[in-house]
Amino acid sequence: MEAERQEKRGEHQEHAQPRLPDLNFVRDKLQKFQSNMLTDFEQRLSCMVEDVLQDLRQRELRAHEFPNFERSDRKSTWHNRVTSQAPADVSDSPNGHANGTSPRPPLQAQKSGQKQRQRQLPEKVFVARESYLTALLQVEHMRTIYHIFYIILVMFLLNVICHDYFVEGRIDLGLNTIRGGLRRLHWVMGVWMLEHVFVLALYFAFRGWALVRHKLKPHSALQRFWSHSCLIMYISSQLVFCFVSTSLCLKFNLPFVSACVLLLESTRLLMKMHAFVRYNAERVLGGKAKKEDAEEKEATGRPFVPTLSSYTYFLFAPTLIYRDSYPRTSHIRWKFALNRFLEVVAIAFLYAFIHERHIHEHFAQYGLEPMGPSQLILKLFGMMLPSAVIFLCGFYLILHSWLNFTAELLRFGDRMFYKDWWTSHTYDAYYRNWNVVVHDWLYEYVYKDMYTHVFRGSKVAASLAVFMISAAVHEQVLGFALQMFFPVMFFFFGVVGVALVFLMRSAPKVMGNIFLWFSLILGNASLISLYAMEHYALKNCNLSPPESWTDRLLPAVWRCYN
Repeated sequence: MEAERQEKRGEHQEHAQPRLPDLNFVRDKLQKFQSNMLTDFEQRLSCMVEDVLQDLRQRELRAHEFPNFERSDRKSTWHNRVTSQAPADVSDSPNGHANGTSPRPPLQAQKSGQKQRQRQLPEKVFVARESYLTALLQVEHMRTIYHIFYIILVMFLLNVICHDYFVEGRIDLGLNTIRGGLRRLHWVMGVWMLEHVFVLALYFAFRGWALVRHKLKPHSALQRFWSHSCLIMYISSQLVFCFVSTSLCLKFNLPFVSACVLLLESTRLLMKMHAFVRYNAERVLGGKAKKEDAEEKEATGRPFVPTLSSYTYFLFAPTLIYRDSYPRTSHIRWKFALNRFLEVVAIAFLYAFIHERHIHEHFAQYGLEPMGPSQLILKLFGMMLPSAVIFLCGFYLILHSWLNFTAELLRFGDRMFYKDWWTSHTYDAYYRNWNVVVHDWLYEYVYKDMYTHVFRGSKVAASLAVFMISAAVHEQVLGFALQMFFPVMFFFFGVVGVALVFLMRSAPKVMGNIFLWFSLILGNASLISLYAMEHYALKNCNLSPPESWTDRLLPAVWRCYN
């Protein structure tokens, strides 16, 4: 028995002995796992601590360097729309509502169930706030970039002075170019004043329509006939207004700058008139959003029509969205206004320098010299840097300097004429943030009407309609200012721009922003180069008169060498 037990014990030891290495293997694996876990935990903890410290440093930087952006109401400061169902997150006026009015409920929301299911579109609100660059330029680091552009202007000035002195034997400082661009400006000012007479007459015509419509209230058929007749006359007057301004550019043979002033001012007044009529016609037709409107109607027995002073202020205010009142500043900062005006003058001289030393130098001999693909590529790349300067300075000239200058003189409080478009990584965001003034008008009076009344809830169709209208207006201004049919702007804006909106929606943030800037610089260089070549081709090439209407569609840059 004892021998059997010893034998079994020996067999058991023989069977148990090979398992010892397995336990050692497991122990080694567990130790490695523990070591890896501790290492990974230390790395993750270190990264998390670094992220927290980085956030604290960024918050401290914003609090000290960017005080205008570190505000409790930052969202309401840099966002300018609210839905009509929710109260505004900002207050523009003493009664707490945007622009002194309660948000207007849309007429369609009161009708059929299908229209109630449409997405609620937000309303534009106005808030007293500075422009982005005004706030950013309070930071020393950003002011350094501002000073760099000053140096660029000085370098262009020295370039022109040296060229004029050593080549031309005189110093002109671009004055000849500026005088040539502003020829017949007094005629433009005369037409501009007559246009304002027409615009003021529209106010009294609108007032007459509202009063007669109110008197015809017992006769619904006559009331509809009166309203439809006035609508036809209004549309006809707008078409005539547009036709006269464009035809005068051709009749007076205006140079490019003077023609742009007339066409852009005419377009601005057209947009102002439509904004006033569209906003107030809805109030007359669909009831009043303001309690004061209803009280005045009960007291006088007449429909509410805005005062002439409100309409006149709107005509000159740097906004295209009509409201009865806007947030106002307490006083005029004359030094701020003077600085903005001097920036306008400085950029005008910079444009003259660029025209003389780059555009004229590259393309003045187009049609008189041999031209092939290699020469065209060299000219295009030679215009890259000047075109980028033209693009950036054009933005700064119109959307920052000029609009802030007029806003300061009129004590207009809402200075958000643009947003931080330079950080956009999609063309969708770029178009929304680049020109907030025009984008708000297109959204408020074109997109919303298309979305609600025409395409019945189709965002894509309404957006495409907005793009086509905007591209056509841009092309109309450039085409009549240059007195040519060369729809490059329409193609770039209405075809390439629309395609990039859809193609870049899922683009990564960094690569999207890089591609945005690359395409903007390349696109502007191509745009300016093509229009310059067409202009000098019409001027230099002895082209025969077109024999058919198809010949008129062929650009001069093609006919000049073919």
